[in-house]
Amino acid sequence: MLAEALTRATWSARDLAKAINPRLHAMGHPIVDLTAGYKWLRGHVPRTSAVRDIVAVVLSETTGHRYTSSQLWGRKQVATETGETGELLGPLSLEHVLRTASEWTSDNVQPALVQASAGERLTTAVWDATRQAPAPQFTGQGRGETVAPEFVDMLFEQLAVLRRLDDRSGGGPLSQRQARIALHESLALIHTSRYTVATGNRLLQHAAGAAQLAGWLSFDAGLAPAAHRYQLLAIRIARAADDTTTVSNVLGMLAYQHSAGGNPRRALRFAHAAVEHSATAVPLVQARAWGRLATAHAGDGNLDGFRRATEHCRRLIRQPHSENPPSLYYLTSQQIDAESGQALVDLAARTPGRRSRLLREAAELLAPIAAHGHAAGFRRSGVLHGIHLIRASIGARDTDATAHWIKALASQVPHVQSVRCRTLLAAVQSRAGSQLRAAGRSDALEVLSTALSKA
Repeated sequence: MLAEALTRATWSARDLAKAINPRLHAMGHPIVDLTAGYKWLRGHVPRTSAVRDIVAVVLSETTGHRYTSSQLWGRKQVATETGETGELLGPLSLEHVLRTASEWTSDNVQPALVQASAGERLTTAVWDATRQAPAPQFTGQGRGETVAPEFVDMLFEQLAVLRRLDDRSGGGPLSQRQARIALHESLALIHTSRYTVATGNRLLQHAAGAAQLAGWLSFDAGLAPAAHRYQLLAIRIARAADDTTTVSNVLGMLAYQHSAGGNPRRALRFAHAAVEHSATAVPLVQARAWGRLATAHAGDGNLDGFRRATEHCRRLIRQPHSENPPSLYYLTSQQIDAESGQALVDLAARTPGRRSRLLREAAELLAPIAAHGHAAGFRRSGVLHGIHLIRASIGARDTDATAHWIKALASQVPHVQSVRCRTLLAAVQSRAGSQLRAAGRSDALEVLSTALSKA
């Protein structure tokens, strides 16, 4: 069965090892030797379930044909072979949602490796999640300690620290694990402790925020199905807490992730849903949703739609409010500049007649975050948007700028644990190769190769 799957994927055994190693690294597991796949073809079976499961998921995603670990290795099928929407479809009680969340985080708080569901199934699960019933009288009647408001304050402070860590280093294995621990501990308090209605609502909000962060970190680590699973949980729990901000923000994250994954139509559906759910929220929450809609329009090649949504986002950001949610601390006009620059690079590839002008505009918007993101505490964002600045330089055939920014980003690679950033860097390195070699700037390629090999 493995040989058949590799043939369908048009991969060699070495290609398979290269494909699974970033996932293994992202989950905190040792990578495999690049020759391991040849042994598997001769009948050897990987010793760990993580390797067996990741091979099944990667081959399923690549071929579009569902493979399970039991099919590939002849072993008993395990729970990790479920889909990302498993147990979160249809009308559900809050008790069911919280029980499911606990099950997903209880196995030594290890990441759940799951198969991607069909697109419409995910869309249906998100729709169902946004209809989760609120829990207006949610109180704790457990036998544990009474949870004081000050203790919940501390939980939120820890979550804020985790978000700042993500800004600096991205979705590394330790950060992912810590976010899942935060979710697990929050759920344990909800199940076992005593608390008032107000405190219970805040515990639900904390659990939703932890699930949202766990989902975002999984996405940054290249584990999209796991990301979707945590984000579905976040929407369900946030709806129960009547937390419109988190619901809208997670819908926007799903839109962003599908734009990045080359699925603009689904990105637009989630982005429009984010705008709809933010309609009664404070201006900054609305701005976040409109910014996601702008990105989705760009991914769809709609320049006019992008311009309108971006301008509306900027107008909303300029409206101060005393109750801005702490989770959107990063959303400033500079962040919108960076996101707009990335979107313009994507648009330039889809609108040849305006290509040069859009690439110049993109470079102006992206340069500040690429140059100073690390100093401002946003190193991962600086690397990510610097990559899109390199894309703009490649498109403009500006080899000096391409070489300059490749070298600048290479110095930041050791400090960023983002699999997404490293994957994108490898892609721009490949794209820039012929231009830089022809211009005598192979030195930049060598610097980046060294940085990536040591990461």
